Amino acid sequence: MQKASYFLIVNLIAGQGRCKEIFPAVRKELEKLRVDYDLHYTNEPEEAIDVARMGIESGFTHIVAMGGDGTINEVANGVVGSDAILAVIPAGTGNDFIHMTGIPSDHRDAVALLLHGRERTVDLGQIDDNRYFVNGLGIGIDAQVARDVLKMERLRGAVAYLYAAVREVFRFPAFPVKLTGSGWSEEKNCLSLGFANGKYCGGGFKLAPKAEIDDGKIDISAIGDFPKLERLIRLPQARKGEHLKLSRVSYHQDVHVTVSSEAKLIAHVDGEPYKLPKSEFSVSVQPDALRVLVP
Repeated sequence: MQKASYFLIVNLIAGQGRCKEIFPAVRKELEKLRVDYDLHYTNEPEEAIDVARMGIESGFTHIVAMGGDGTINEVANGVVGSDAILAVIPAGTGNDFIHMTGIPSDHRDAVALLLHGRERTVDLGQIDDNRYFVNGLGIGIDAQVARDVLKMERLRGAVAYLYAAVREVFRFPAFPVKLTGSGWSEEKNCLSLGFANGKYCGGGFKLAPKAEIDDGKIDISAIGDFPKLERLIRLPQARKGEHLKLSRVSYHQDVHVTVSSEAKLIAHVDGEPYKLPKSEFSVSVQPDALRVLVP
């Protein structure tokens, strides 16, 4: 058996600076546990994708993402298709991926997991033949919320997402969309359209309560438009995953869905702004695509 080796990819600006704050303690913990690792700091968007591939080519068995869901997304896009294992030291704003995998939020426990964790294989979502996602692709109000959070300087975590969501409830316009799946199709005006691999997005919003990251399916949650005051009432339901009972919400589980819209759609992938490839595109599941280190 090949000896474990660790390549740590660190996004110091993740979590609005939280990663930079805790990284000295992480280094001390790595030294304390005598973890032999190499290190790379990311400076540019999507840089971690190429850096992860570089680590794999150099022979590292574990590629460690230290940052938020966006960092995890990039590292996962670099790791997919290889024999390397993704490990995570959470230091982001939302940290939704760890809720589905059981990875501890405390950095000390996450570092210890490098030595004592077990391997789990999970699915990935895929947009056309291009970008993979670990949590989900969000279109509409949740994408705007993700962009708002990135601009915040004082608020962090779930509070930042909740504040941005309440603000956007009163101003975000609905958009038309057509969905075509395996034996079904739907056209509607949406506030939010989510394609989920995991249950959570946006710092704990349970938009896809039936989703599992190893069930071989993508969960599609389409939330229709509501009057502005009613939107505020429905927001807590969406946060708790209780929105599926609403008549203006449709929910599907499928392996492949085609999306088209005449509107200019705003999107995020795992909390990071994402430019959709074209006015019509597909979202599919890639079963058992990623090896992850979990408790």
